Amino acid sequence: MAIVEIQLNRLGINSLELSTDAVDVSAGTALHIRFVNHGSPTHATLRCEASAYTDFTYENIYVEGESELEIKMKEDAGTGSFDMQVITGYGMRREAFTINVLKSCPVPAPEPIIFPEEPIVEPKRASVGAGAGKAVMILIMPIIAAIIIALWQFGYLNIDGHAMTIIVYLVMLAGVIIAWRSVQ
Repeated sequence: MAIVEIQLNRLGINSLELSTDAVDVSAGTALHIRFVNHGSPTHATLRCEASAYTDFTYENIYVEGESELEIKMKEDAGTGSFDMQVITGYGMRREAFTINVLKSCPVPAPEPIIFPEEPIVEPKRASVGAGAGKAVMILIMPIIAAIIIALWQFGYLNIDGHAMTIIVYLVMLAGVIIAWRSVQ
């Protein structure tokens, strides 16, 4: 959005200051002119001769504090420039700035981003035999631990109680590891 700011009465009575000497505006858009009055309410006049670029010709504005004016450029305006005069103090103070009208370029619509579809992978189903094999693998170590405990209880194994506990824990740990691996 193009904006030109005009300061009135800042440096003294009927003083006039422009924020720029030239401004670029695209055809079909608007130029915004902002007036800021630092003194008593005053009249400011904008005038241009640019019928090829805008329908605006003349406006007398009564500015008390701040005011804004919008000047629309024609859609079909070509590239070129014209001067906008700013007059205050009943014609005593005059300044001008140049408006450069640029041919508007149509902005192409952004192309949609297409993400490649990932193939849908269906989970593999285990056969009945494979499921039975996993169940046996999961139960093997607890069965082995039960056999070792039974043999120890009936006196077939001559092992101290602490050593027996460690052996049973190791067998059970091996069973947990085997069960965990078979699930993966």
